[in-house]
Amino acid sequence: MLHAQPHRNAPKRPKLQQLTVSCPMVVAAMGPSGGGFVPLPITRLGMEAQAQISVGFNKITLDCYYPQTWAGAPLQLLVPKTSSTVISEVVIENLVRDQIYATAIVPAEDAQKANYKPCTAYDASGAAVPDSNLNDPELFVLPMPGRAAPGDQLRVTLNTFEPLAFEEGSYLLRLPCELPPGMIPQGYSHTQLLDVIVTINTGSPTPVAYAVRSGHPVTDSTPPGGGAGTATFSISKAPQLPNADVEVGYRVWGNDMFLALNVTNPRPPHPADPDPRGAFVLSVAPPAPEFTQPFPRSVVFLLDRSGSMSGEPMEFAKAALCFGLRSLTPLDTFTVVAFDHEQLWFTPGGQLVPGSTENIAAAESWVRASIDARGLTDIMTPLQTAMRVLSGAAPGAERPPGAPPSLPFIFLVTDGCVQDEKDICRFVEGHVRDLLQYQQQQAAGAVAAGAKLPPPAGIPRICTFGIGTYCNHYFLKQLATYGRGTFDVAFRPHAIQAQMQHLLTAAQRPVLSDLTLTLQGVEGCELYPYPLPDLFCGLPLVVAGKYGGNWPAGGITLNGTLPGGAPWSSKPVFPAKEGNLPLDKIFIKSRLDLLTAQAWLAGNPPQMVNQIVDLSVASGIPCAHTRTVGFETTHTDWAALQSTAQSQGKRKVNYAKYAIGGAAGLVVLAGLGVGAAFVFGDLGATVANTGFMDGVGGIGGIGDMGGGGDCCGDCGDCGDCGDCGDCGNCDGCDGCDIGACAGGIDCVIS
Repeated sequence: MLHAQPHRNAPKRPKLQQLTVSCPMVVAAMGPSGGGFVPLPITRLGMEAQAQISVGFNKITLDCYYPQTWAGAPLQLLVPKTSSTVISEVVIENLVRDQIYATAIVPAEDAQKANYKPCTAYDASGAAVPDSNLNDPELFVLPMPGRAAPGDQLRVTLNTFEPLAFEEGSYLLRLPCELPPGMIPQGYSHTQLLDVIVTINTGSPTPVAYAVRSGHPVTDSTPPGGGAGTATFSISKAPQLPNADVEVGYRVWGNDMFLALNVTNPRPPHPADPDPRGAFVLSVAPPAPEFTQPFPRSVVFLLDRSGSMSGEPMEFAKAALCFGLRSLTPLDTFTVVAFDHEQLWFTPGGQLVPGSTENIAAAESWVRASIDARGLTDIMTPLQTAMRVLSGAAPGAERPPGAPPSLPFIFLVTDGCVQDEKDICRFVEGHVRDLLQYQQQQAAGAVAAGAKLPPPAGIPRICTFGIGTYCNHYFLKQLATYGRGTFDVAFRPHAIQAQMQHLLTAAQRPVLSDLTLTLQGVEGCELYPYPLPDLFCGLPLVVAGKYGGNWPAGGITLNGTLPGGAPWSSKPVFPAKEGNLPLDKIFIKSRLDLLTAQAWLAGNPPQMVNQIVDLSVASGIPCAHTRTVGFETTHTDWAALQSTAQSQGKRKVNYAKYAIGGAAGLVVLAGLGVGAAFVFGDLGATVANTGFMDGVGGIGGIGDMGGGGDCCGDCGDCGDCGDCGDCGNCDGCDGCDIGACAGGIDCVIS
C-alpha cells in the first residue's frame, strides 16, 4: 500500500436546511417544531465497493429504525452523489411489516401511456412539494409512501455506479460514509455502525498500488498470490476511525504506456439478455508526465458570453479560461473567442499567436477586461471559424523547419441550447471525414512515390464543457466524440472552475494521437467511444466493445501517432485470464449515452430507441428514453416479480401486476438526481437568457426552481423547435440501424 496522500477535490455534500446529507440516510419530515428533516438512527451502514478498471460500483445496505417516541411522519431516502452517479435497484424492506418499496426502470412510452403519477416529495414541514423540486443532480431523493409508524425497522439496499475520478496519476473511489450525530444511537460510536469492504480490480496482471487517502486504517484481505491486478481490504473497527468519507486511490501512471485487455466470450441467447455478444475492455495507462515528450498544440478557446452567463458563471468560467491560458507552453500557439450572437476575437481573424509569456499575459488581461455576458447564443459561426483556422494551420506551418507538427484543439464552453445543433454535428463530422480522407490520400501518394510519409493532417480535437441544464448535453457529448475529445458538465457555480480546470489539465499533455484499433476477423464489432480519442497523461483511455464470433487468436493492436508525427503500433495484446470483471456493466453507461446521442442526431428512429430502452431496462441504468418508477409491494409478490424478471427479462415484467394499487400505485421519480444528469437542453430558456441555476434546485431550498431538463421527455428534439407540442418528433421518425462503430465516420477496425 502506498502512503496516504491528501486529495484536493473533495465533493461538496448537499444541505437540506441545517442537515448535511453526508451519507445515505432515511429522514423524517418532522416540521419546524420537530426539527425539520431528522435522520433516522441506524444500526448498520454497509458498503461493498468495487473499483473495476475505471468504474466504481457500490452496494449499500442501510439498517435504520423509527423510534417509539417519535410521532408518525413522511419518510424520504436521501443519497448524496455526483452528477455522474447512477443509483439503481433501490429496495426498502420493512422488517416488521409485510411491506417492500422498490424502484424499477420502465420505457418512458409505457409510463406515459399508463399515465403514471409523479412522485410526491416533502419539505421539512411535511407538506407536499412539486416533483420539479427534486431537480438537484447531486442528491438522490426517494419519497416513501404513507407515514412511518413508531417501531418500524427498515432495511435499505441500493446500488450506485459512477466513473472514477482521475487525479495526478491515480483513479479515486470516494464513498460517502460520514455519519451525522443524529444517525448514531445513544451509547454507540460510528466505528461500530460502519462496515466497508473495498475490492480493486485494475484489469492488469501487475500488483495494485493503492492508498487510503482519507486516513482510515484498513485490514488487507487479498489472498496470498492474488495481488496481481486485484486487492481487497476492509475498513477496520479501530476507535480512532475518522468519521469521514472513505477515499481510496490506485496508481495508474508508470514509466511507459501499459495496455491491459479483458475479454468475455459470447453467451447463449436468453430472454433476460438483450445483447449476449461477447464483450471486451482495453485499458491504456499513460506514462507519467516526466516520461513523455510533449505535443505542440494549436488551441482555440471558445467561451459563451450570452446573457445567461452573467454573474458567477461568467466569473468562474473566465478564471478557468485564464488557468488554461497559463497552462500553455512556448511550443503552443493559441487564440480566444468570446461569442454570443456575435464574436469577439483576441486576435484579428482568429490568428494563432505563440504561447509566450507576453502573449499569455495579454490574453489574460483581455479576457478579464473585455468579456462580459450579453446577447444570444450562436455556436456554429465561431466553431466554423476555429475549424478553418486550425485546419489552415497545417502541421509545420509557421513553425521552425524540422519542428514537430502541432495538434489542433478547440475548447468550447457554453450554457445554452441552439436551434442548429444537428447541423453543427453534421458539419463537424463531415469536416473530420474530409480531413481523414485527405490524410489517407496524401499517405497513399507518398507511399506510391517512395517518399517519407507526411505528418498527420490537422484534425481539430474538440473538448466541450456544458454549464447547467439548459445546454444539450447529448449534443456536446456527440460533438466531443466526433472531435476525439472529452466532455464534462457542471451544474453549480462553485464546480465550474474546478471541473473546467480538470478538463484543461487532462488535455494538457497528449501522449498518442490518431488512434485506431486492429481486430482481425471480429464479427459485428461496436466500439465505445468511437472514434477513439487521443491518449493523454491526465486521462487514461478505456475502450470497450461488443463483438460476435471468435476472438482473434493473434491478439489485437493499438495504433497511433507519437509526438513528432512518427507512427506507433503496440505489440499484439492478448486477453488476461477470464476473471470476474463485469465487462458489460463497466461500459454500459457510456454505451447508453453515445447511443442516445446518435439516436438524437438521427431523429430518434423507433428501432434505435427500442435498442436503447432494452439495454436500459435490462441493466437497470436509467436513460433519456426510460423512467424510474417506485412502487409498494408485498414479500410474496416481490419474490414472484424477481422470478419473472430472471426467466423472461425485466422488460417483460408488468409492474402494475405486483404493485399494491395496480397501475395507480406506480409513481414516476423526477429530477436530475435520479440518474446521471444528462439532459437534452431547453431552447426556450436559452433564447430567454434564463440563468442556468434556475434549472437546478432541491427540496431543502438549495436553489431556485425552473424549467430545466428535457421538455419533450422522450424525443429530445426541442433543440429544433423550442416547443415540444410543435416538434412532431415524439412518435419517432425515419428508421436506421445501429451498425458496427455507428457514428458516420469510416470504421477504423480492420
